Amino acid sequence: MAFQKGRAKTGGRKPGVANVRTRLQKAEIAKRRIDPVDYLLEIVADETAPADRRDRAAAAAAPYCRPRLAVVDSTVQARVEVSASMSPEERRERARAAILQAFSERPQVIDATYHVVGGKDTQALVKQAAVTANHGEQANSEPTDESEG
Repeated sequence: MAFQKGRAKTGGRKPGVANVRTRLQKAEIAKRRIDPVDYLLEIVADETAPADRRDRAAAAAAPYCRPRLAVVDSTVQARVEVSASMSPEERRERARAAILQAFSERPQVIDATYHVVGGKDTQALVKQAAVTANHGEQANSEPTDESEG
């Protein structure tokens, strides 16, 4: 019966079961009592064999004896500035400048049409929030005497 859409797959070889060719190959290796990798290792160990043959046997057996080494990128880039002479206010200013620089790389742009949601005019609320935010930025940029003292 051909496969029909919507029906479960039945029959076939179960996962992990060797096919006929693999079973015959393993039986032949067992009958001769020597594994190809063992044969290559015997050639490597045979000191009377030519050096070229031993080298080729070692190269062929190596992937079966040891795992390959993985390539690991270990590049570390760090910039550390240590200055004990900076005052707390200088450190704050430097941190603020770094934050502003980080956020200036990707300016916030909202491109959308606002609607009335839940009976509230969201466009008016957004405009009001923008005005409040602009006033907050102006207030933060001006030095105040509140922090001192």
